[in-house]
Amino acid sequence: MLLQVNHLEKVFKTRFSKTEVRALQDVDFAVEEGEFIAIMGESGSGKTTLLNILATLDKPTKGQVVLNGQDITQIKDSKLSEFRLNNLGFVFQDFNLLDTLSVRDNIYLPLVLSRTAVKEMESRLAPLAPKLRIADLLDKRPFELSGGQKQRVAIARSLITHPQLILADEPTAALDYRNSEDLLNLFEAINRDGQTILMVTHSAKAASHAKRVLFIKDGRIFHQIYRGQRSNDDFAKDISLSMSALLGGD
Repeated sequence: MLLQVNHLEKVFKTRFSKTEVRALQDVDFAVEEGEFIAIMGESGSGKTTLLNILATLDKPTKGQVVLNGQDITQIKDSKLSEFRLNNLGFVFQDFNLLDTLSVRDNIYLPLVLSRTAVKEMESRLAPLAPKLRIADLLDKRPFELSGGQKQRVAIARSLITHPQLILADEPTAALDYRNSEDLLNLFEAINRDGQTILMVTHSAKAASHAKRVLFIKDGRIFHQIYRGQRSNDDFAKDISLSMSALLGGD
């Protein structure tokens, strides 16, 4: 098992009162290597808090997050940046590219931070660039690119470190329908190559590209469904029905 989330709880306390907000309650699930999982839930359900804990940007109040045998909630703060660089890839809705750097240097950035040799950087980018259709963009700056191109660059940056897990936060939110479908098809292709992906999304259409969907309500795992042999369109309909039940149920 690549990732195990064990009885995770997160309680936020206000500074000047005794009020507590329980963002996550006994969240428990596992992710096998090579899975593509979508996490869905209404605003305030806890999915962003969960993603932040998985990304080691926040720590739980209780519980464990075990990635390939290592409890990442116990990593010392001084070691967290190194852990992220070596184990996690990130794809954000707003791309997080630096306009002062070329596309190539944006992609290389996590490897530069981990002091990887230039020849190794070049050898890693060589197969990625054509696969993500960015080979002719490497000398451009991010401000010269479309939204879809920027997100493909962001995916290249997330993959170049050979991460154990990619965490994607609403990766299609800033894209139009055509570019969203293009991105999600790329995610499916990357997943077929063996990359494990965990994606937070509001979109049933986006989630239908995953192999499994987890639904969060009031900080708990409310339900999950598997795609199996269903088409993306059929799976999207079932996801929408599950979301309706989540929003309407008690």
